[in-house]
Amino acid sequence: MKTSKLIETISGPASKAWIVGDKAFDMIDRGMDVIHLGIGDPDFDTPSHIIASLEKALSSGKTHYSPLLGETALREQIALHSIKLYGGEVSMKNIAVLPGAQAALFSLFLGITEKGDEVIALEPTYATYPAVIRASGAKLITVELNRNENGYYFDLNDIEKAITSKTKAILINSPSNPSGAVFTQENLNKLADLCKEKGVWLISDEVYWSLCYENDHASAFTQLHTRENVIVLNSLSKSHAMTGWRIGWIIAPEEIIEAMLFLSQAQYFGVSQFIQMAAIEALRDFENPRKFKEIFRERRDAFVAELNKSKVLNSNIPQGGMFLLIDIEKTGIDGQSFAERLLEEEHVAVVPGFGFGDSMQYSIRVGFLDEIPRLIEAAQRIVRFAESI
Repeated sequence: MKTSKLIETISGPASKAWIVGDKAFDMIDRGMDVIHLGIGDPDFDTPSHIIASLEKALSSGKTHYSPLLGETALREQIALHSIKLYGGEVSMKNIAVLPGAQAALFSLFLGITEKGDEVIALEPTYATYPAVIRASGAKLITVELNRNENGYYFDLNDIEKAITSKTKAILINSPSNPSGAVFTQENLNKLADLCKEKGVWLISDEVYWSLCYENDHASAFTQLHTRENVIVLNSLSKSHAMTGWRIGWIIAPEEIIEAMLFLSQAQYFGVSQFIQMAAIEALRDFENPRKFKEIFRERRDAFVAELNKSKVLNSNIPQGGMFLLIDIEKTGIDGQSFAERLLEEEHVAVVPGFGFGDSMQYSIRVGFLDEIPRLIEAAQRIVRFAESI
């Protein structure tokens, strides 16, 4: 007996990027001193007032089926939150609640693409994007980001050249995982204009919206006249330290929201009521996201300063998110070998770059996901290892 072609499709090379991190967790379970910087999970506890709201929801009986698109009160709160972020008018009719942004990505591409379609993604691209795009039979087309001393950025001409009659959507994320890029409002507006002109969707993954360090968060959804071509995905995982709660949403035209209703019927039949009640409380809180951002900014600066002592490693200061990419080509080994040996010899877990695209073979992704003293120790171990080979 064999599994379906779908499993073969979604278990491509990028899905193996997490193996080093899984081994690190096993080493930690065995009591070894491993610094794990490979998974995008803020190390903060969920704020106590959000936990209290969940406990209140449980005690008041919010343990039943939820409306398939989400509780009305939560969809209304997401709409208010979105108006604060983007301006203009946002209605609950344009919002679907899903169990996390990852589920939203998977459902969305099942709902808008099929065999023969093409989806453009920017490389380095998040490791799960190939799977969610290919699950429907669509083909992934990558366009490499450019890089200068300020970091990664896209060239609109490169993207336009990749668009064909088969192109159904362009997928971006800003702030970016893994590159740390934050795209400018001007460039995002131009990209949205291009998508409207060509009749393709612009899908904007904005789960790191709260972690923009040098500039405010920018989004193509801010531009009102192109909103009919823009779909936004967001969640509370990074902004409110709620990765394990699995709550996310889509902002889209009503026909896309209706498609999410049908997919919910077939997949998960709604999101837990009590978690949705806690999400309402979280969305009213803009103070903790600001606090978390400042903590990550301080961590980033301390971590990068220590890494920059190396004459072998090469990286840009990430403008957003909680990761940076390190070019390790001067070591003479690829990212997979570097990550495996770094874990064995220095007990630091990072993600090899091959999971983020073919052009990233000689890179690693590292998160500034621990207290500053621990990050400095990790940077010293990484530098020591790189210099030794």
